[in-house]
Amino acid sequence: MPRLVKILISAVVVVSLTFLLGWSSVFTVKKVEFAGITNPIQILAVEKKTGNLNGVKLARIEPRQIANTIESVNWVKSADVSRNWFSSSVTITIDARVPIGIFGGRYIDSTGAVFDPIGTQAEVPMVTAPNAEVGLLAIELFTSLPEDFRQNITSLRARSAADFSVAIKGPNKELILRLGSADDKELKIKVFKALAALDENKNISTIDVSAPHAPIVK
Repeated sequence: MPRLVKILISAVVVVSLTFLLGWSSVFTVKKVEFAGITNPIQILAVEKKTGNLNGVKLARIEPRQIANTIESVNWVKSADVSRNWFSSSVTITIDARVPIGIFGGRYIDSTGAVFDPIGTQAEVPMVTAPNAEVGLLAIELFTSLPEDFRQNITSLRARSAADFSVAIKGPNKELILRLGSADDKELKIKVFKALAALDENKNISTIDVSAPHAPIVK
C-alpha cells in the first residue's frame, strides 16, 4: 500500500475517532452514579458543584478536575470520579467526613476539620473550646473514655489543652465533672463515681478531680 494512502487512512481514522469521542452523541454521559453517600441532600449539594453531567461528552469529562471541585465542599474528605465508556456512565465516589463532636454549631471530625452538617444528624457531644485544635483534644479525650461513662456525657468544655470538664446527665440533674488534664483519667473517673454515689453529695453540682487524690465537691 502506498505510503500516501496509509497516511490518508490514518488521518481519516484519527478524525473519525476525534469526532466519535468528542462530538458524536454515542459517547455521552447517560447516567451519573454516586458511591459512599446516599443522602439526597448531600447528593444534591455535590451536583450543584459539578453541574449537570448528563449529556456531556465522556471525552470532555476531566475526572481529577471534577474531584477537586467536589473536595472544595467542606464535609467531603475526598472524592474520586471515574468514567465507564461501555455503560456511558460517570461514578462519583465520596468519602464524607464523620462527625465526632459539635464545635461552634458545626461538626468536627477526627482530623480536627470543622464542617457544615449538611443532610446529617449525629448524636455527638457539644464541644466548647477556644479553637478547633483544643476542641479536637477534648474530642480525643472523650473517645478514650469508657463507653458506659461516655454515653451519659452531654457536652465537653476545654479551657485549654490541660483543662477539661464535662457535663454528665444524672437521675435528677446534670453534674459538672472537672477533669483538669487528660492524665490519670481512669483514676479520676473512679474517684468521681465514688463521690457521686454518696448520699451526702446528692445535691452537689460540681466534682473537681483535677487533683484526684484531693478532690473537691461543690
